[in-house]
Amino acid sequence: MLTLYENIKNLRKDRGWSQEELAKKMGYTDRSAIAKIESGSVDLSESKIMAFAKTFGVKPCVLMGWENAPAASDDDFYSGEALMIAKAYDEADEGIKKSVRILLNVREKEARSIS
Repeated sequence: MLTLYENIKNLRKDRGWSQEELAKKMGYTDRSAIAKIESGSVDLSESKIMAFAKTFGVKPCVLMGWENAPAASDDDFYSGEALMIAKAYDEADEGIKKSVRILLNVREKEARSIS
């Protein structure tokens, strides 16, 4: 059974990402943090495991090596309320969407880059 750290490394390589690219996606300042994680010299918190899982689009149990679960969905990362709001936003007309972006101080360009 592969370890969490080996799974992170394998998923990174499967996606063709360098350690530098994964570091940027995870919010680290350089690749050395990823190198330490992949070598197993750093213990990861539950929140970091969740963040890695979300970045790779897999369930946390896959990272942990517990099972070969299917790809993760938004339901695995967001609360029911957040999903309900996101679905309502998706179904709203453009005027409502613009009002929501203003209320949440999200510029339209940023909103498009997230989706």
